[in-house]
Amino acid sequence: MPDPADWPDTAPVLGLPYLQPAQAQKHVTVNEALRTLDAVVQLAVADRDRTAPPALPAPGDRHIVAAGATGAWAGQDHRIALWEAPGAWVFLAPGPGWRAWVAAEGAVATFDGEAWAGPAVLPLAADRVSVGGAAADGTNRLAVAAAATLLTHPGAGGGHQLKLNKAAAADTASLLFQTGFSGRAEMGTAGSDDFAVKVSADGAAWATALAADRATGRAALPAGLTLPAGSAAAPAAAFDGDADTGLWRPAADAVGIAAGGTERVRVTAAGMQVTGQITGTAVAQSATDTTAGRLVRVRDFGLGVAIGLGAGNNLNDLTATGFYYNPAAANTPGNNYPVSTAGALWNLWRSATNHTQIFVTYPAAGAEPRAFLRSQGQSGWSAWREIYHAGTIVGTVSQAGGMPTGRVVERG
Repeated sequence: MPDPADWPDTAPVLGLPYLQPAQAQKHVTVNEALRTLDAVVQLAVADRDRTAPPALPAPGDRHIVAAGATGAWAGQDHRIALWEAPGAWVFLAPGPGWRAWVAAEGAVATFDGEAWAGPAVLPLAADRVSVGGAAADGTNRLAVAAAATLLTHPGAGGGHQLKLNKAAAADTASLLFQTGFSGRAEMGTAGSDDFAVKVSADGAAWATALAADRATGRAALPAGLTLPAGSAAAPAAAFDGDADTGLWRPAADAVGIAAGGTERVRVTAAGMQVTGQITGTAVAQSATDTTAGRLVRVRDFGLGVAIGLGAGNNLNDLTATGFYYNPAAANTPGNNYPVSTAGALWNLWRSATNHTQIFVTYPAAGAEPRAFLRSQGQSGWSAWREIYHAGTIVGTVSQAGGMPTGRVVERG
């Protein structure tokens, strides 16, 4: 044991004064030590943000002096200020690791050797953390047993991210949902960097419900998609901002397409039904459109209603096969009609050098219709030839230039 004469005058940690041999007024030294102990044992202070002392302190009041102190606290930054009777401030220098309860904050502050820091800025390092009685282990190093867990933005506002990081693409970063500690659903990047949502009935066999390609963002439903039946007014698969347009199921083995709440197309096992007009480039664009593969509408090529001919239509220029009509004899001059009269025309166009036409007149009251035929070949159009029938063979015979202009056989 060292010689007491070699001992220092104060304790090395709190600086408490030691009694000296043959010391007079030992009570002064003891009281000084007791005063220091009274100030720092179970240390609690009123606050730690003051740079000047309060106006009316009470004996025993303690404060942590904030940086930039003035007045009676000048030069005492970060020290503990103690107000003692009969009226003086005593300052105690903290050591690294000292902790004090700060009443104004309801929290513990710790001195790191240079400044005091509250729990919000102190680093916390722990191998395992258990909250609410949940047992943390080597795998689940953070375990929480509670009705809910809140992760929110800082008090000043802003957003919040929960980050799940993995070392390599083949590893797993996911959220796992369990029942009785048996997996039932999982979402994240499990085994690759593609995002997936998986489900399981037993925690062993898993089915992928949704998969999203990491490069393109394209989503796939490997198990398929099941929709409710819906209706034309409220389709099962509709569009954002247009809830009455989309797909629905009008009956078994049938799919309907609705637009504006009205069914327009229905596909069944027997075929397809369309309500309304069909338009677009897949449909004939005009009454004489001959583009291959296009749908023909009623009135196209004279189907249903013949195509009208006017004074500007030359019969030699008709290239679209179909049924035509000429409403007036005034349209015939110079337009290569067989006779100057109104009538109906059938036009069969094969190519620029193969063409056939049949023209039938509209007869006057009590008269017989007349029919004419001509064709086009390598040498051009042939002359019109009249087709005789039971109504035009017998009657008054006439001719012009060797060609019959009346009946073929005359009575009497």
